[in-house]
Amino acid sequence: MLKDPKADFYSSIYKIAVPVTLQSLIMALLTLTDQLMVGQLGDVAIASVGISVKIYGIISVVLAGLATGVSIYAAQFWGKKDERSTGGLLGLGLLFGMTISVIFTVPTHFFPQFSLSLFTKDQVLITEGSAFLEIISLSYIPVMLTMIYSAVLRATGYVKLPMTASMVAVGINILLNYLLIYGNFGFPEMGLKGAAVATLIARLFECSMIIVAAYKLRLPGVTNIRLWFGASRALLVKFLRTTYPIVLTELIWVLGETVYAIIYSRMGTAEITAMTLTYPLQSLSIGLLSGLSSAAGIMIGNKLGADEQDAALDYSKRFIRLGILVALGTGVLLAVIAPFYVSIFQVSDEAHVMGTRLVWVFAAFLWVKVANMILAGGILNSGGDSRFVFVMESSATWLIGVPSGLLMSFVWKQPLFLVYMVLSMEEVVRLVIGLMRISSRKWMKNLVADLSA
Repeated sequence: MLKDPKADFYSSIYKIAVPVTLQSLIMALLTLTDQLMVGQLGDVAIASVGISVKIYGIISVVLAGLATGVSIYAAQFWGKKDERSTGGLLGLGLLFGMTISVIFTVPTHFFPQFSLSLFTKDQVLITEGSAFLEIISLSYIPVMLTMIYSAVLRATGYVKLPMTASMVAVGINILLNYLLIYGNFGFPEMGLKGAAVATLIARLFECSMIIVAAYKLRLPGVTNIRLWFGASRALLVKFLRTTYPIVLTELIWVLGETVYAIIYSRMGTAEITAMTLTYPLQSLSIGLLSGLSSAAGIMIGNKLGADEQDAALDYSKRFIRLGILVALGTGVLLAVIAPFYVSIFQVSDEAHVMGTRLVWVFAAFLWVKVANMILAGGILNSGGDSRFVFVMESSATWLIGVPSGLLMSFVWKQPLFLVYMVLSMEEVVRLVIGLMRISSRKWMKNLVADLSA
């Protein structure tokens, strides 16, 4: 019996998107738990962790770009059922990932006070935070291993293992936080150091579980270490050409978000408070829909690697329609609960009103944000169109988003929700350009046609 293409499409989405979404939400839960538990230690502890998180944010963005590059090629190789080249790709990912991780780990571990001094001049924060950073920096390498292995496993259809490992890691982290931060059940009361040790142990367990299970189950692309050294020069060159624009795009995005945060903070205390309280809801909403972007990249990459371009284009259109439909429903729900959500926080009436309006603006633009996430991060990158994505994303941010935000806030003195609304118009520009690019079919490239073993 022939498979129903529509049923096969949604079945594949379910198998890939749901575990990826759950993993994103689990990791968000881990971060939130750390913040809540460390928050009981006082302002200095919270600030120390906050600065350390900024340092981690830089390396995580670079590693995420590298993992995306690995996933793009792994999906296309797997579309051709080429396990040997997939193994060589894993070797490349681990080589570059280890290099990047060591570059960040060495200075932050051996010179934590200097690293923190780049972000703050408060000697109390530097002294307290250095002990935390010295320990937490050792988690950069296991985080890299988790990201690279997960990229290959997801691209080859094995998405449940990374999700399960993350769930276990969160459980371990929460338990060890409880034991080591406060010294419960006879464990030493380590305070901030305890939080760092708990996170390090959880990260080590997570990457170990993924690697051991992958080899024990003999999962594709990771079972033969000899294949790691089989990457050709042609693959190396193509991989670097595709991946470096992705890393630059991630860095430009982080820089843009930093500028936006500065704009909001300069508008006043109530403004930055209102914007800050919307961040958890924004992260949760985007996290819930992030699985669609990952599924799009993998499924369309598989089709392109198998030279099924018509099917890849059909999948692209379906993913965009599905993403918009789900995001519209989510946006309506957010708009309804906005006043109740903001009421959870003990803020001034002014911040409450602004926060509610900001959630409404976010809800109105959510479908555009999700469509862009699928379009750029999933579809265009799956065909190796990363340089176009870089130009599109950076141009929208720095030619539209940042200038309009500065003009609206500092020159025309508009209220925060209008600043946020106009600033968000960059998303609409991205969507129009991205849809035109998809229709052109120029992004549809079989990256591995001349590389397969």
